[in-house]
Amino acid sequence: MKSSPLYKEAERRLLEYQSLHHLRTTPERLCILAKIVRHTGSFTPADVVEWVKKDFISQATVYNTLILLENAQILHCLRKQQNSRLMEYELMFSDQSTMQIICSKCGRVSRVKVQMADTALRMKQYSNFVMQHYSIYLFGECKHCKKK
Repeated sequence: MKSSPLYKEAERRLLEYQSLHHLRTTPERLCILAKIVRHTGSFTPADVVEWVKKDFISQATVYNTLILLENAQILHCLRKQQNSRLMEYELMFSDQSTMQIICSKCGRVSRVKVQMADTALRMKQYSNFVMQHYSIYLFGECKHCKKK
């Protein structure tokens, strides 16, 4: 896994960020990064805590590393509900750009790959801007909450 192009890019970004901000590279950070890159789609901090439990990495280290990875522009944080503390993360630079449909009541997230939107967004030229990743979030009410 550590030889995958996705991991190598994530590791490069992390090392560059840490060097720039005079931070140490720790085995725990690299372990967390490897687990995150291995996972496809979005994930919660609790997911990461579970993934690294056998590696004896503390919950505090996981949360601090998620913040570090977000600051290093490796992860993007999505608040599942507007004005909520519930969060999901996803890799910023993977080719998994999706549209996410989020229920504002229960926080249920559905992901949809929209080919037309993907093609249109990737073809669009922006002056003084190079798009690397996009996410589209639609907030509303899911069918389960609507029935209630």
